[in-house]
Amino acid sequence: MMSPFTPGTRRGFLSRLAAFVGGTTIGAGALADLEAQSTPRIASSGGASGTTDGPLVHAEDNWLDALPRGHRMVFDAYTAPGAVSAGRYCSNWFRSNMSGYNLKPDQLGGVIVLRAAATIFAFNDAMWAKYPLLGQQTKPDPATGKPFTFNPFLRTAGGETVAQGTQWKDLTDLGVHFAVCNGTTMGLAAAMAGASSGAQTVDSVRQELAANMVPNSHLVATGIVAVGRAQEKGFTFGCGG
Repeated sequence: MMSPFTPGTRRGFLSRLAAFVGGTTIGAGALADLEAQSTPRIASSGGASGTTDGPLVHAEDNWLDALPRGHRMVFDAYTAPGAVSAGRYCSNWFRSNMSGYNLKPDQLGGVIVLRAAATIFAFNDAMWAKYPLLGQQTKPDPATGKPFTFNPFLRTAGGETVAQGTQWKDLTDLGVHFAVCNGTTMGLAAAMAGASSGAQTVDSVRQELAANMVPNSHLVATGIVAVGRAQEKGFTFGCGG
């Protein structure tokens, strides 16, 4: 499918996407087909009085609870360079804990949030090949001078690519998980559906993107919500940028 967007219109598209995400209510209801729903409960504070004054607990966030509790850290990526930094910081965090403290990966809970301009790196090569809009949101492939037709964080490519050597598989092998912004995904889906001249709907494209995320990915209401939820669950914050 051809996209009407060209590299020269990337900034305009991202501006419209920011407006779409900021002006649209995209919450748990939009994820009903992806995550279990339940009535939220209040987490116990663990105090002697037995009070329940902790944050609300939602079934949509259960995947965070399932990650190791030895030490936990969440890295926030909202730009392409930020995705590189988040990947490098997360890798360094794992390896420093392993070499400096003799810890094992299964004792460490690491999450990278991919939101805003970093969301595109949450989708697999099949989506990058099918939807040119993804490759048009970042620097071109130095090997061809054209937009990437594959996710540069999923394979090693020649030249100084946008991923700068950071590979998601190296991180998922350590047990890292990704929180993927549904708000931005909806914006991308709207643009892709619009480029299909009615052949696809926004929801069908969104579902396709959701079904083709990189391993260990979880579609969340918005990335910024995931940043907060992770910290409520004991994850220390790390900024990727």
